[in-house]
Amino acid sequence: MTGLLLVISSIYIMSKPVGAFLGLALLFGWLITLNGFLNIIFSLQNKKVFEDWIWYLLLGIFEVILGTAMLFQPGLSAESLILFTGFWLLFIAIGRITNSFVLKRLNVSYWWLPLVSGILVFIFSFLLLINPIFAVISIVYFTAIPILIAGVMMIVFGVQLNKLK
Repeated sequence: MTGLLLVISSIYIMSKPVGAFLGLALLFGWLITLNGFLNIIFSLQNKKVFEDWIWYLLLGIFEVILGTAMLFQPGLSAESLILFTGFWLLFIAIGRITNSFVLKRLNVSYWWLPLVSGILVFIFSFLLLINPIFAVISIVYFTAIPILIAGVMMIVFGVQLNKLK
């Protein structure tokens, strides 16, 4: 049953990309707000343990303010989700490219694989940052496809379990 719900959810997400993206953007706002509250709690509970507890407190306050602003400004949430995803992938790309040269220095024969994947991720991240429509569609589909795969795998697993009975 869960597998079927996941498959239906992923199809729904793919059929309504703008709505799904706005939902993800709002989820992003909620997660930042929650993380802020957790950082505030962490800082206050550990102020006797960590000398730098104030930084966790300030980070938490900043995250609560940012997350709340994102919840009340859906446009800000959408833009920040695009920027966050684009820059996150950009940093991943730079890390892969850097790692490829480390592997080359270590005489690893497949050193070029992280280089190629890093270049591809770099291009993709650049496209996300310069083209918001491409970013929205990509983020929605890169969310929906794993949900679809998980749903199909759960269905296959369930069928296999029924065969064992």
